[in-house]
Amino acid sequence: MSEQGTPPRKRRVRLVAAVLLVLAVSLLVWPLVSVLQPGYYARYTELRDRMDNWEVSTHARMTCASCHIEPGARGWVEFAVRSIPAFYSQLIQGPHEENLFDPPTRAACQQCHTSYRQVSADGDLLIPHRAHVEILEIECVVCHEDLVHAENTEGFNRPSMKMCLDECHNGEIAGNECIKCHTRKHVPEDHLRADWLEIHAEQVDTIECGECHAWTPDYCQECHSKRPASHEGNWKTDHAGRAAEHSAGCMVCHSEESCAECH
Repeated sequence: MSEQGTPPRKRRVRLVAAVLLVLAVSLLVWPLVSVLQPGYYARYTELRDRMDNWEVSTHARMTCASCHIEPGARGWVEFAVRSIPAFYSQLIQGPHEENLFDPPTRAACQQCHTSYRQVSADGDLLIPHRAHVEILEIECVVCHEDLVHAENTEGFNRPSMKMCLDECHNGEIAGNECIKCHTRKHVPEDHLRADWLEIHAEQVDTIECGECHAWTPDYCQECHSKRPASHEGNWKTDHAGRAAEHSAGCMVCHSEESCAECH
């Protein structure tokens, strides 16, 4: 039967059904398209700085979906299930961290990046990416958290030494010897002198200590707030004999007045 021969009531039902179908599809497609547009997030004050960082990064050439949606059909389905209610939630309540993209996964990063790199761009740092990514299965964003949308506390977009030391390289989870990571950070020759602990305070004005030690703001206090290993055990009864042998060394930390406090 032709459309002209269809009863008016049926034509109205079909028209309403078509309108409802278009409306339903729009309500589903509109959020998906919107949340993948950078401008959607830039309009929120809380996210403006993060989007400004993205715009000047090398990743500005990539779409949001390239990094923030897990590769494959399952990733897109999971994204759709989450992003549609998040879209309407943000329209009503404003942006909230639960409505934002998840950080990129290893699989997303490895669409463009390989795990073959062994050293940093300047050649100083030893960075065995394969060991971190494929063997230890560490997510890329653990180290590269401030890569695209924010700067770290030191004002740049690459991993900071403090992050490496805090997260893993603390001497327990992973080694913290300088030469394990740095190819140019061998212990200076003057640090190997037998009297280095005695004379190092005198070198502060001639050596830029911060080039190696400034990764922590309190690097001096790390040693000066602790009792030396030699002072443990029977030190109270033995220290007089050692003081006679190393009186100059004692004065690095102690003064004659400090001795008088007990003697």
